[in-house]
Amino acid sequence: MTVTIETSGIQEVEQLLLLLKTLDIKNIKIQSSPSTPQASITRGDKNIDPKQLFGIWKDNPRTIEQIRSTNPALHI
Repeated sequence: MTVTIETSGIQEVEQLLLLLKTLDIKNIKIQSSPSTPQASITRGDKNIDPKQLFGIWKDNPRTIEQIRSTNPALHI
Protein backbone atom coordinates (compact mmCIF):
# COMPACT_ATOMS: atom_id res chain seq x y z
CA MET A 1 0.00 0.00 0.00
CA THR A 2 1.18 3.49 -0.82
CA VAL A 3 0.22 6.66 1.02
CA THR A 4 1.13 10.05 -0.39
CA ILE A 5 1.38 13.06 1.90
CA GLU A 6 2.22 16.51 0.59
CA THR A 7 3.59 19.06 3.01
CA SER A 8 4.05 22.79 2.72
CA GLY A 9 7.47 22.94 4.29
CA ILE A 10 10.33 21.23 6.05
CA GLN A 11 8.81 21.87 9.50
CA GLU A 12 5.77 19.77 8.60
CA VAL A 13 8.03 17.00 7.30
CA GLU A 14 9.94 16.96 10.58
CA GLN A 15 6.70 16.78 12.59
CA LEU A 16 5.42 13.97 10.39
CA LEU A 17 8.65 12.00 10.80
CA LEU A 18 8.46 12.34 14.57
CA LEU A 19 4.90 11.04 14.51
CA LEU A 20 5.82 8.09 12.30
CA LYS A 21 8.71 7.17 14.61
CA THR A 22 6.34 7.00 17.58
CA LEU A 23 4.10 4.57 15.65
CA ASP A 24 7.02 2.16 15.21
CA ILE A 25 6.27 1.39 11.55
CA LYS A 26 9.03 -0.78 10.08
CA ASN A 27 8.73 -0.17 6.34
CA ILE A 28 8.78 3.56 5.57
CA LYS A 29 10.26 5.07 2.42
CA ILE A 30 10.63 8.81 2.11
CA GLN A 31 10.73 9.99 -1.46
CA SER A 32 10.98 13.63 -2.38
CA SER A 33 8.99 14.69 -5.38
CA PRO A 34 10.73 16.31 -8.34
CA SER A 35 10.28 20.02 -8.64
CA THR A 36 7.55 21.28 -10.92
CA PRO A 37 8.98 21.92 -14.38
CA GLN A 38 8.78 25.45 -15.66
CA ALA A 39 6.91 26.09 -18.89
CA SER A 40 9.10 27.33 -21.69
CA ILE A 41 8.13 30.58 -23.38
CA THR A 42 8.92 31.09 -27.03
CA ARG A 43 8.82 34.63 -28.28
CA GLY A 44 7.04 35.27 -31.55
CA ASP A 45 8.78 36.26 -34.75
CA LYS A 46 8.37 40.04 -34.95
CA ASN A 47 9.41 40.02 -38.63
CA ILE A 48 6.11 38.42 -39.74
CA ASP A 49 3.62 40.96 -41.10
CA PRO A 50 0.12 40.08 -39.80
CA LYS A 51 -1.53 42.35 -42.39
CA GLN A 52 -1.20 39.52 -44.91
CA LEU A 53 -3.75 37.54 -42.86
CA PHE A 54 -6.43 40.25 -42.96
CA GLY A 55 -9.39 39.25 -45.12
CA ILE A 56 -8.34 35.63 -45.76
CA TRP A 57 -11.94 34.47 -45.10
CA LYS A 58 -13.72 37.25 -47.02
CA ASP A 59 -14.60 34.91 -49.92
CA ASN A 60 -15.64 32.08 -47.58
CA PRO A 61 -17.29 33.59 -44.48
CA ARG A 62 -17.83 31.26 -41.52
CA THR A 63 -19.81 31.45 -38.32
CA ILE A 64 -18.32 30.56 -34.94
CA GLU A 65 -20.57 27.47 -34.90
CA GLN A 66 -19.06 26.25 -38.18
CA ILE A 67 -15.54 26.73 -36.86
CA ARG A 68 -16.36 24.91 -33.63
CA SER A 69 -17.99 22.01 -35.48
CA THR A 70 -14.78 21.36 -37.43
CA ASN A 71 -12.49 21.80 -34.42
CA PRO A 72 -13.98 20.54 -31.11
CA ALA A 73 -10.96 21.87 -29.18
CA LEU A 74 -12.30 25.41 -29.73
CA HIS A 75 -15.49 24.85 -27.69
CA ILE A 76 -15.41 27.39 -24.90
